[in-house]
Amino acid sequence: MKYNKLIIIMVLVILLFSSITSVEASYRVLQQGMEGRDVRELQENLVMLGYRIIIDGNFGPATKMAIIEFQKKSKLPSDGVVGEQTWEILKDAISFDKYKVRFGDTLSQLAHTYDVPVIVIKEANKLNSDTIRINQELIIPKTALGGGIDTDFYEVVSYKVRRGDTLDKLASKFHTTIRSIKQVNNFETSYIREGQVIKVPKLIIDFSNTSKNKTAVKKDFIWPLKGRISSGYGWRVHPILNKKHFHGGLDIAVRSGTSVKAAKAGKVLGSGWVSGFGKTVTIDHGNGVVTLYAHNSQLLAKQGQRVSQGQIIAKSGSTGRSTGPHLDFRIFIDNKTVNPLKYLN
Repeated sequence: MKYNKLIIIMVLVILLFSSITSVEASYRVLQQGMEGRDVRELQENLVMLGYRIIIDGNFGPATKMAIIEFQKKSKLPSDGVVGEQTWEILKDAISFDKYKVRFGDTLSQLAHTYDVPVIVIKEANKLNSDTIRINQELIIPKTALGGGIDTDFYEVVSYKVRRGDTLDKLASKFHTTIRSIKQVNNFETSYIREGQVIKVPKLIIDFSNTSKNKTAVKKDFIWPLKGRISSGYGWRVHPILNKKHFHGGLDIAVRSGTSVKAAKAGKVLGSGWVSGFGKTVTIDHGNGVVTLYAHNSQLLAKQGQRVSQGQIIAKSGSTGRSTGPHLDFRIFIDNKTVNPLKYLN
């Protein structure tokens, strides 16, 4: 009997030790030169916070610089090494958002909008009742938050300089700017040499063949769907890092599978997967105007297809870098985003 108890105790000790070891293993210390799935996860988290790096599972100089910047903002030792403390703060930084209560809001309505159980919101905010007050700031756990992660239409790629290359030629080839190439490489001059490996911000969506704006754009666009605006157009501050991001569209929180309609008649410029934006439809309406519908679960319109205003072109979802079911809707005039609210009727 005593022998059996001893065996049971030994098994429990082994299980406890294995559990502790697995927890510690999940916080593998990462530094430049390493690679693996955890490095990729690290890079994905950094991209979600707005850092423009390549997600390739290799801890290179760009990843190190992003970590150093994150550590400085988080008031951690900025050595570029990802230890347990950096891991935890990084995960906290992407784990929730903040919401300021408005007139008429209730916990049940917020729970429905963000697809989060009421009890989860209450526990996150240490609420003893369902009562909330106007202007109260609530933490909304990102289990399915209806909003997108700040991103843009460029992905950074590595490029080996060839004979005859100049920054001007590369900017034209990749549909970017000399300034952007210099900025991402920390170049002080425009000099590059053959064989040099540099980083180039490559345009994900090519607007080069779209029309040009010649006349005033009318306010005759319809809403692509009905829902709550979880993030508006313009500058916003990350609740953890206090880092400013410019959001180029409207995030409209809706349930996955909601019909997405063309805001105006036009020709489908693209219909497919776009890095960061997931399943995306873009429509050229002429006069230099293009609309974008991102993070969809299903695409119903094909590239080159003519669509009428109000025609269903997709089903909403949460593909790409997204924190929950929603539509990221954007309007471009001459390839530059504008506030959709100025053109929606």
